[in-house]
Amino acid sequence: MTQYGKRTVQFSITPEEAPALVSRIGEQMASGVITLEGRSIEIDGFESIGISLKRTGDKLRARVKVKFPKRPGDVGDAGGDTDDSDGDDD
Repeated sequence: MTQYGKRTVQFSITPEEAPALVSRIGEQMASGVITLEGRSIEIDGFESIGISLKRTGDKLRARVKVKFPKRPGDVGDAGGDTDDSDGDDD
C-alpha cells in the first residue's frame, strides 16, 4: 500500500525511558511497522523518520514523525500535511 504525507505520534515519557524508546523504534523498523501508544505506522516507502525528545518539566515529550512522498500532483507544501498539529517549527 502506497502512503503519502506524514504520520506523527506524540506522548510523554520519563528521561530514563528515552534510551529504551529509541532502541525499541530501531527494532520495530526492522519489522516494517512502528507501534507506539496504540498506533501502528507501516514504514514501507518512507522518506524520513524523525525522533525528537523535548523537556517539559520533569518529563520528556517524545515525538516520532514518519514522512512519505507527496501525493502525485501535489504542488509545494499545500498538499495537506495536516497531521502535525503540535505548533513546533520543524
